[in-house]
Amino acid sequence: MLAAARRLVLLTGIATAVTGLLGGLVGLALGSAFARSASVGLYVVGSFLLVLGVFAGVRGPLRPKGTDEDREPIGSLFGYGLSASGIRHATAEERADARSTTWLFLVVGAAMIVAGILIDPRASLV
Repeated sequence: MLAAARRLVLLTGIATAVTGLLGGLVGLALGSAFARSASVGLYVVGSFLLVLGVFAGVRGPLRPKGTDEDREPIGSLFGYGLSASGIRHATAEERADARSTTWLFLVVGAAMIVAGILIDPRASLV
C-alpha cells in the first residue's frame, strides 16, 4: 500500500509540475505573467480531470457482449454503446478497474486545482 501511495504522489507531482510549467511558458509566450498562467493551466487541466473522473465513475455495471473491435455499436454515444450481440454484467475486475481510474482522475485533478490556488498571485490564502 505504501508503494502505491508513493507512485500516486510521484504521478501527481510530475503531472502538476509539467502542467504548471507548460501553462506558464504558454503564458509567457502570450505576454502574461508566469505564475498566473501556470495557475490558470492547472485550473483548466485539473477541472478537465475532475469532469473526466465523474464521467468515468458514473459508468454503469453493464458492458457490451463479445469483443468491441469487430462489432459496430448500436445506439452509441462517443463510441460506447450496446453492440448487436447484447449486454452483459461487468466482471469484478472491470468494476474495480473503473473505480481505480475514477479515483485517480479525481485525486490528480483536485491536487492540480489546489496547486493552482497555492501559486495563483490573485488568490490570497490569509
